[in-house]
Amino acid sequence: MVALRNIEDRFNRRLKYPYVVFTEAAITEAIQSKADWITEGRTTFADLPPDMWDPPEFLDSDKIQESMKTIGFSLGYRSMCRFYSGFFWRHPAIVQYDWIWRLDSDIEFHCDVPYDPVVRMRSAEALYGFVQVADDALWVQPSLAGNISAFMAKNARLLPPNANHAFSWHDVGKALRGEANGEDCTMKAFYNNWEISHRSLWSSELYMSFFEHLDRAGGFFYERWGDSLVHSHGVSMALQANQVMQFEDMGYEHQQWPYDCPSLNRCTCVRDSVVEQFDSQGNR
Repeated sequence: MVALRNIEDRFNRRLKYPYVVFTEAAITEAIQSKADWITEGRTTFADLPPDMWDPPEFLDSDKIQESMKTIGFSLGYRSMCRFYSGFFWRHPAIVQYDWIWRLDSDIEFHCDVPYDPVVRMRSAEALYGFVQVADDALWVQPSLAGNISAFMAKNARLLPPNANHAFSWHDVGKALRGEANGEDCTMKAFYNNWEISHRSLWSSELYMSFFEHLDRAGGFFYERWGDSLVHSHGVSMALQANQVMQFEDMGYEHQQWPYDCPSLNRCTCVRDSVVEQFDSQGNR
């Protein structure tokens, strides 16, 4: 509820976009009533179907349990990574929308947003928007890069020309030949608990085939393949750099992680650090 209040106060009271809140637990009338009051009735709570959330039946449950002991991360967290990697845009509560703006529950915007980010993206013909780039961890997903490289080699016909592969790979040629592994991956990831995307990116033959390849490999549960890194690889193999837009003027904070505070009067934070920027880290 605190996040909804902050989002409304900073921009959405003006934009009036609807909310879809995914939840595993049943929502009480009291929670629905509070959400309706904060958002003027624009909030829908949506259950997570088992086929989108639970581990696929073709996986080895013993292997999953062993991975949770050695790597950590709960089954629910891994299910979340898989859901946002391959299902969120297919959820019945979302299918009516072409543009999807993902936000998380433990966030805060430190700046007023006096414009519509979706309109700005449409004007620039961008299909993916984000706020910052973060480094992901290799040790929790050691086989992800190799599986992605193998997919690209096998499905070269699906890869568009001039895609921004250098965001994800140190040696693009090696990755495209199917010879890359974790050490060849930059491990740079769009911080996707804030992202705006057009559904055509995810529903494309390229991304659908990409996710199916990863899902069959089992790494969402046998390891901890993160949705931020999966999205980032999907974006870098599908889009040119100019189809990706960074928003640097929102003062977006998640779980008290470092964030960039813009030097703007409409921000309540104090500028004390600068996060990595897309132009210096990914637009290669």
